[in-house]
Formats: sequence, structure tokens, C-alpha cells
Amino acid sequence: MLISKSGDLTELVCSSATILVKFELKHALAIQSQNILSVDDQTIQVTPLKVSGYRNATDLQNINSQKNVLQAYAEYELDYFKNDLHTELINPNNQWVITKSKGWFIWYFKVGSVPVNVAKQVKIQLFASTIVGDNILTINAPIFTESDFTKAGLIVNEMMETLTILKQ
Repeated sequence: MLISKSGDLTELVCSSATILVKFELKHALAIQSQNILSVDDQTIQVTPLKVSGYRNATDLQNINSQKNVLQAYAEYELDYFKNDLHTELINPNNQWVITKSKGWFIWYFKVGSVPVNVAKQVKIQLFASTIVGDNILTINAPIFTESDFTKAGLIVNEMMETLTILKQ
């Protein structure tokens, strides 16, 4: 991840071996680790995941295929939280949103009990996933007990709205 200022905006550039994307945000950004940053004190994780085993990468450009792939991915991740991490998922939900002709699968859940002690308790997990080339690009905003869901949602929405694909 790279951060640069451009007037009133802060540009965040994220890359992997196969994609390069940019977000333009009106917030203070600080990189915490490889794919985790702080946006006005809200933790945000941006993760590209290459889709493999799909019969034809061009099919991923079809909106119905994107919905199916992203829903299957979200279900896989929810199973991981529940069965591997033994996290209690309360009211998992999702919705499909189109922004600037880009489809996003928004999925979220309240976090109940977790089997380990953590320094900061997450109360809600919010994700926004989309297809970029043959990658699933996911924005994750864990909302901690002392954090504001509305603020996190607005940041994720701004990232969704300002996504620019530089290379896919």
C-alpha cells in the first residue's frame, strides 16, 4: 500500500501481483501493516484474493457470475469465522450494491462470544467485496466496542465509490 496527498484528497494505492487499484479519500490515513491501515482511527483491511479454479476468467465480468462468486466467498469466510475461529455470528446479513457501475457484495454480522481474550473486542464485522479482473477485492472494517458503525460504514462506502482500477 502507498499513500500520497493530492489536494484535499489522500490517495491510497493497493497492489498485488495481478491488480493495481486506487482509492481517493477525504480522511487521514496511516499504514499499520502490509494490508491494514487506519482511516481516521478506523481500522480498514484491504485484501485482494486471486480467484482460482474458475472455468473462464471472462465469466467473472458477468454480473450474475460475480454475485455467485462473491456470495460463495462470503459463505466460506462465515464458515471459517464460525467453525475454525469458533466465533459466535449474530444476524449475518448481506446485500448487493451497484456503485459507479461496479457491483459490491456487502456482508456483515455482529460478533458474539469468542473463545480467546483479545486486546480490543470487535462488535461488528463489515465487509465489502467486488471482482477486479480475476481477484476478489475485499474491504474489511472491524468495528470495535468503542468504535462507531456509522463512521466505518461511511468510510467503506467512500472507498467503494472512489475505487479506480489501474491494472487488472
